[in-house]
Amino acid sequence: MFKFKDIPDDNDFKFVNYSLSPSEFFEKRRTSKRPYVFDLRSSESHELENIPGSHSLPIEHFETSIYQMPFAGDILLYGGEDGEVHTAAEILYDNGFDTFNYTDSYEALFNSIDASYLSITDLAHKQINKEIQNSKTLNGVQIIIEPTAPLKANYRLKLVDVPLDESIKFEVSGIEIFTERKTASYLEGTIIEINEEGNLEARNPQFSITKLSGSLEEQIQLMLDEQVNPMLASHGGNVMLEGIKDSAAYVRFGGGCQGCSMIDTTVKQGVEVMLIEAIPELSGVYDITDHSEGESPFYTD
Repeated sequence: MFKFKDIPDDNDFKFVNYSLSPSEFFEKRRTSKRPYVFDLRSSESHELENIPGSHSLPIEHFETSIYQMPFAGDILLYGGEDGEVHTAAEILYDNGFDTFNYTDSYEALFNSIDASYLSITDLAHKQINKEIQNSKTLNGVQIIIEPTAPLKANYRLKLVDVPLDESIKFEVSGIEIFTERKTASYLEGTIIEINEEGNLEARNPQFSITKLSGSLEEQIQLMLDEQVNPMLASHGGNVMLEGIKDSAAYVRFGGGCQGCSMIDTTVKQGVEVMLIEAIPELSGVYDITDHSEGESPFYTD
């Protein structure tokens, strides 16, 4: 948390106290209630490839942007190979931030991915070995991760003979595992197991999408909790379900989304599309937020 009253002495700063290994970095991103990930490389590098949900903040603009940093939550930094994270970490420390960490570089995040990132249950291990041994072509498991939000994704696995292009390969208990580099940041904490239907399944306890069930209201709330709000949180905003009428959802935005000039686009091209795609019986999504802080005229019980 940011504390103006507790500005430290430069000589007290120790880089090692704020450094995380790549696996620790990904674990903190996965388990933190409020992770804010900043990419200190150039905007061009960020656009080419980045950690999903990260904010592009080139190091040359970092110090001038210091008072736009979140004062609550965990700040996570990564950069290139030129020590940008050390510069940014010292700037944060000098300005009284105390809930931040960094890892050495973007490349280091992927070069160190290994067996510690996932686990295979005994039953799943036995089933995979059996299928590979009974095949003349299969030689490993491809974990397919399809992100739906910065901190949510669908997970699938497939036994393969040839991995997908640009896949990272490592070995877990004698089984070759493949995962695409572009989604490898969702891998840490993944479990391969046998599900209730007796099939092989990959899931991540905190990143996986929960299967929708229950009433229309319960399904909408689950989508807001698991997919929409994690996405809006990266911009300091949130959305709440206020009510349902004629199969339409009425929502209220808060935080950085209240008063936003792009809110119509956020609702119609973002939130509504995401909800209706997952819940076909939903007829529409309507914003009842009074963006000038008055009473909303759009919805009544």
